[in-house]
Amino acid sequence: MIRISGLVMIGALTVCAAASAAQDSAAFVQGQISLPQMTLVDHHARPHALRGELDSGALLVMTFSYTLCGSICPIGNDIMAQLDDEVGTVGGRDVRLLSVTIDPQNDTPAMMAEAAQKFGASDRWLWLTGHPGDIRRLLQSVGAPVHNLELHDPVFLVGDGQTGEFFRTQTMPSVDELLSMLNAISS
Repeated sequence: MIRISGLVMIGALTVCAAASAAQDSAAFVQGQISLPQMTLVDHHARPHALRGELDSGALLVMTFSYTLCGSICPIGNDIMAQLDDEVGTVGGRDVRLLSVTIDPQNDTPAMMAEAAQKFGASDRWLWLTGHPGDIRRLLQSVGAPVHNLELHDPVFLVGDGQTGEFFRTQTMPSVDELLSMLNAISS
């Protein structure tokens, strides 16, 4: 069970209200995103070639967070956990969830494993860390550079790694919105 302090909950409700208002004004953008080639390390300390994940044929839902975050990351992780519980395949294709750290200097595979366990991650949900330069390059490729960890925006990508077609949002989507994007990208 996840416990959130009162102050964090008030901040979370404010973020959710702002995200909801933003979603009403076409917060999802669809287009081509070219993710760089790199190797990241999962929460079991296993290497994963990002291109391998993209080329696997699975649909992808990717988000960016860090384990010590006390504001929006737990909310995004909870959304991913709900999605993990609800989705297996869409349009006959597997769905892979990727949570990539924005704090690779501190988020070790062990810390990522603890977070993955806390949110009940299944085998389809990878928690990834890597070299700081690679993470910075990945964030830049999706238009989400992080200059201040505590003030980062939520970024979610939903798409097809083989075609490079992704939906991107810098708001906190609902599980239903993520499922709608998965259905749209799979058709």
